[in-house]
Amino acid sequence: MSFFFESSVAEVAATRLSRLFRVPVPVAPSRWAADMVVPDGPKKLEKWDPALTPYIAEPLDFLSVASPMNEVDVMKSAQTGFTTLLLAAIGHTIDREPCDMMLVQPTDGALSDFNGLKLGPMIENTPALARKVKPQASRSGQGSTTYSKKFGADTLTLAIATSTADLRSKTVKKAFLDEVDEYPDDLDGQGDPVDMVTARQESFLQTGEWKRASISTPTIKGSSRIAARYEAGDQRRWHIRCPGCSKEFVFEFGPKFHFETEFPHRAYYEAPCCGTVIEGVQKNSLVRRGRWVATAPGPGKHPSYHFDALSSPFVPWDVIAKRFIDAGDDPSKLKTFYNLTLGLPFEIRGDAPDHVRLMTLREDYPRGRIPPLGLLLVASADVQGNGIYVEVLAIAPNRRSWVVEATFLDGDTSDPNGGAFAKLDGFYERAWPDAFGKRRRVDAFGVDSGYRSHVVYSWVRGRPGAFALKGEDGWTRPPLGTPQPVDIDLNGQKIKHGAVVWAVGTWSLKAVFYADLRKQRIAEGAEVEPVGACHFGTWQDTVYFEQITNEYLADEKFKGRLRKIWKPRGPNHFLDCRIYNLALAEYLGLSRMTADDWAMLARDRGVPEEMRAGDLFSPPSVQLVSALAPSAPRAPEITEPDESSDDAASGDGWLDGYTINL
Repeated sequence: MSFFFESSVAEVAATRLSRLFRVPVPVAPSRWAADMVVPDGPKKLEKWDPALTPYIAEPLDFLSVASPMNEVDVMKSAQTGFTTLLLAAIGHTIDREPCDMMLVQPTDGALSDFNGLKLGPMIENTPALARKVKPQASRSGQGSTTYSKKFGADTLTLAIATSTADLRSKTVKKAFLDEVDEYPDDLDGQGDPVDMVTARQESFLQTGEWKRASISTPTIKGSSRIAARYEAGDQRRWHIRCPGCSKEFVFEFGPKFHFETEFPHRAYYEAPCCGTVIEGVQKNSLVRRGRWVATAPGPGKHPSYHFDALSSPFVPWDVIAKRFIDAGDDPSKLKTFYNLTLGLPFEIRGDAPDHVRLMTLREDYPRGRIPPLGLLLVASADVQGNGIYVEVLAIAPNRRSWVVEATFLDGDTSDPNGGAFAKLDGFYERAWPDAFGKRRRVDAFGVDSGYRSHVVYSWVRGRPGAFALKGEDGWTRPPLGTPQPVDIDLNGQKIKHGAVVWAVGTWSLKAVFYADLRKQRIAEGAEVEPVGACHFGTWQDTVYFEQITNEYLADEKFKGRLRKIWKPRGPNHFLDCRIYNLALAEYLGLSRMTADDWAMLARDRGVPEEMRAGDLFSPPSVQLVSALAPSAPRAPEITEPDESSDDAASGDGWLDGYTINL
C-alpha cells in the first residue's frame, strides 16, 4: 500500500518564497535583448534581430554590472538603431539586474515621445517586462506613473534635462542620457545637467557599480558634449573586411565614396586598401560581419564610439549622396548633413565677414521698394534708450535677400505711444511699393524685448503680426521657439489675448548669415548669385556694415566645459535686426514652402502670370532668373527711363517706366 502526503503549509510557503527571492540567472544584455520586442522600425512588434544592428551589442554589454566598464559614449548619426540600445539596457536591468535608474531626455516633448512611442510599447509587448513593471496607478502611489516605472522595490525615473527637480530627485545606479548635445549649458544657474546626473550616482563610486551611457548626434565643433566625450575615450570605429583583399577599414565620407551628381546617383565605395569597388547592395552584408576597433586606445580611457549613416543598414548610399548634393553650400543644410548623416560636429567659421568688401558689393537699387523676387517682407526693431534701430527685409524663395530700409528712429523709448515708438508705429502701418505697381505691408514685424520689456509688450499687444522677441543663447535652439505668455493677472492667470514673448535661437542664425555674407557674388566672378546672397543698397552707410559684422566666434570656458559663443566687438544693433528678420522668415515658412506654395504666394502678391510660368519661384530655379532682380549687373537687360518722365516719378513701383528684356 502506498501513502501520499500533501505538502505542508510551511513547505508551500517556503517554495513560493524561494521563487520570489531567487537570484536571476546572469545573462548578457545583448543575449537578453534577443527576446525583447522592438516598438518601431522595420521589425516593429517583433523580437530584436541582432543581425540587423550587430554594432550595438558591445556597448550594450558594457552596461551590465558584470562589465568592468562604467561609462559608454556614442556619437552617432540619425537612423542607426542606437535607441534600441537604450531600450535593451533598461529592459535588461528591469528583468535581470534590478536597481534604481534614470533616463534623461532633452525636452518634455522628447521624453513624452520616447515613453509613449518606444518605452511603453516595448514593456507592454515583452512578456518578461510586462510581468514585472507595475501598471500605472496614480491614486495608490504604488504603481507606475507617466514619469516613473516601478518594478519590485526599484524605479526607472524618466527625467528632462531642463528640470532641476527631475535631476535631483533620487540616487541611481544606472543613468542613460539621450541626445546630450541638446541639454542646456547651465540649468537655472545651478550648473551642467550632466554634472547633476553624475552627482546622483556618487553613492556607488566606492563599489564601482555605477553605469552611465551618453548617446547623441553631435552639433557644433568645439561645443559638442558628445564629441568631447568621444575624443576623451578610446574612439572605436566599426571596421569591415574588404571583400577583395580581406584588410579592414571604415566606411567614411570622402574621396573613396563615389557618386554621380544627377539622379540616379549610383553611389559606390572604393576600398582604400586595394581599390575593390563595393556597391551599395553589398554594404549591409559587410557591416553585419564587422567589428569595433579602438583607434585611440590608452590607459584609463573608456569605450567611446562613432557610427554614421554610411554603415547604417537603414540608409542607402544613394540617399546619402542626394543629401550632400541638396545641401550644396548652404551652411544650415551642411550642418544638418554633418550632424544627422555623418554623425560629426559641424565646424563654423568664427571670423566676421569683411565689412569693407560688403560695401563694395552695394547695388544701385531704389530705397524703400520691394524687388520682384522679394515675396516675403519682414521687419525687425532693436530698442535702445535713445531710439530704435529698424531693418525691413525682402526675401526670395532661395533665401536671397534685399534690404528695403534700414534706419535709426531717434527719440525716447519709455512710452509705447510716443517718442521713437510713435515713429515705429509708422513703419508698422506703412505699405511698401513693390515691383508690380502694388503696395504691401510687412508679413511679420518683430521687436526685441530685451530692453524696455514692458514697453515692448505694450506696443505689440493688439497689433496683428507684431512679435515681442528675445534672443536666446545655445546652438540647438530653433529659429523661433514656442511663445511664452507674459501678461498675467494678480491671481497668476494668463490674460486672454495678452502679450507673449518668442525666444529666438540667435547662435545658429548668425552662423548662417555670416556664411551667406562670405559667398562669392556675380560682381566677384560667380556665374549666378548664390543661394542666400545678401543684397545691399548704395544708400546704406558704413555704420550699418560695421554693425552687421561686429561679432565673432570665440572659445569660452563655461562651468568647466569649453564652448563656442558669439562675442560682440562693438555696437551690433543692425545685426540683431537681421537675425530677428531671419527668424521671422522661418516662422513664415521660408524653409518649408514648396514650389507650389511659392507660386501661389506669387499669384497672391500680384506677380504677372508670365513670370509665374513653370517653376520660376521654386527655390532651386529662382537663382537662374537673377536678371529680373534689381541686383543684376547686366546693364543691357534693364533700361532706365528718363528721370524727368512722369513714369519715373510716379512712385507706384520701381519697375514703372523700366523695360525688362528677358
